[in-house]
Amino acid sequence: MAALTTAGVLALGLTGCGATAGGTSDTADATASASTEAPVELTQASFVEELSAAQSEAATVHMTMTYSGAGAESAGLAGAPLEADVDISDPENPAMAMQMDLEGEATDMVLVDGDFYMNMGESTSGKFLSLAEAGESDNPMAALFKGMGDVMQSSLKDMDPAAQLQGMDGAITSFEKTGTETVDGVETDVYTIVVDATKMTGPQVDDLPEEALAEFGEMEIVYNVDADDLARKLQLTMGSGADELVMSSTFSGWGEPVDVAAPTGDQLITLDEMMAATAG
Repeated sequence: MAALTTAGVLALGLTGCGATAGGTSDTADATASASTEAPVELTQASFVEELSAAQSEAATVHMTMTYSGAGAESAGLAGAPLEADVDISDPENPAMAMQMDLEGEATDMVLVDGDFYMNMGESTSGKFLSLAEAGESDNPMAALFKGMGDVMQSSLKDMDPAAQLQGMDGAITSFEKTGTETVDGVETDVYTIVVDATKMTGPQVDDLPEEALAEFGEMEIVYNVDADDLARKLQLTMGSGADELVMSSTFSGWGEPVDVAAPTGDQLITLDEMMAATAG
């Protein structure tokens, strides 16, 4: 979980991606029509500003992320796709619905109204555990879940795409347009960027230890950007050798509405119920 939190949230910050339940059909129609046009070439000076503005306006996206490399394999992340919809229409109150496999167990995670919920399959009897509620219970395991909830909420609460992209503005050490490519029928320009993690600022790195950022060192990010200055594909490589971690992401549905809702009623399980079921 720690590896996923640190690397995954950093990747989300670098992409500036998110998905909102408040996306409008007008925005989606505009995105669909404009995406058939040829992209306008970006520069290092304009890249962050143009992408952050476009993503703030579109606000919604569906993301698929996969991990590879020796570092991913050692962390148990290789070959485990992550699917996410994130609602950042209100940057101060983001919401996320995310699905992935953790150690072979299908896991659903939801962040809504500041509370983080986890459905860990058999471990939670197929229901969602509220980390906020679990952390306040009298169960001896409460402190563990409170700490987990604090980490996840701290990592995900500041998902303003403009702020995140701007946080890497002064950290770009190399910028080059390296070609064109069609992604899911959309023409894109390809940009290869090198970012010094230790020079990044903003919400995606504020809560990360300096040692972790130093270990990341310089990271190469390959962006596929469409005519609307929206990312369609991204590959981020950090570390090398046994520590190499590659995150590959695709983005679709910019500006389209998604449904991110808090689980309720019989969808929920308490920490006491979960521990009793685990004990058999």
